[in-house]
Formats: sequence, structure tokens, C-alpha cells
Amino acid sequence: MQAGSPAKKGKEPEPATWDTAELLEWLETCLFPVYLRPLERPGMRWCSRWWAHAEAWVRFAACHRAWKELAPNAGAGLSTWHRDHLDPMLRELLAENGPFAACTPRSHADPTRARHAQPPRYDREPVPTASPGPP
Repeated sequence: MQAGSPAKKGKEPEPATWDTAELLEWLETCLFPVYLRPLERPGMRWCSRWWAHAEAWVRFAACHRAWKELAPNAGAGLSTWHRDHLDPMLRELLAENGPFAACTPRSHADPTRARHAQPPRYDREPVPTASPGPP
């Protein structure tokens, strides 16, 4: 089936999965040794336990999938991978407000713990269950 083509009737799309061992090998042999940056710079955050962040797993898995598709291509495959996948992924992961925001290269903060003394106040409105009609 071509990308963007409609799914066959009656067939559910398969959930996204990844081979953890394959992903870890790629990270440890290809990505991490090559793309080293000083992690103590302002504006960049890293976590000593990056694997404890679900967002990191998902972003690394997506980047790995794109790598497998684009890296073997001659021509601009690697350039495209850097521009469209690696660079934006690293900007998001390492951003001051990214998934490692409360962590340091030497310590981990549980991403599931609230970071507020009191929950922020929001005006809460129920999410509509039906799509809005035409304007």
C-alpha cells in the first residue's frame, strides 16, 4: 500500500511499535557517539536517565525509522534526514521546556510528578463530543 492511500476496508491500522534492542543499538552506536554536544550550555537540557521519559523514546524511535528509510538513499537522503528529522527532534528534546526540563545531565526528575506547589488555575470547559457545524 502506498503512503497516503486509503486503508483497506475492515482492516485496522497496526499500532506503532519498535524493536527496543535495535533502537538502543542504533542510539549507542550511531546517534550518541556522533552527535555529542556540551550539555551544560544555557538553553539545552539533558537527562542522565533519558530512557525514563516516554517522549524521548517516541522521538528517538521516530527518528530511527526515518533514518532506516532515508540513510540508504543516495544523494540527499542523509541531508533530508538531518533537516527534517534529527535537527527538529533534538531541538524539542533538548529545549529548556522539553521533556528533560526538570533534569540535568547528572540527575533525573520524575516527569510524572507535578512541578507546581499548587495546581495552576484554568477555566475548564468540557471538550465537545461532536464536531462544530459550518460557520
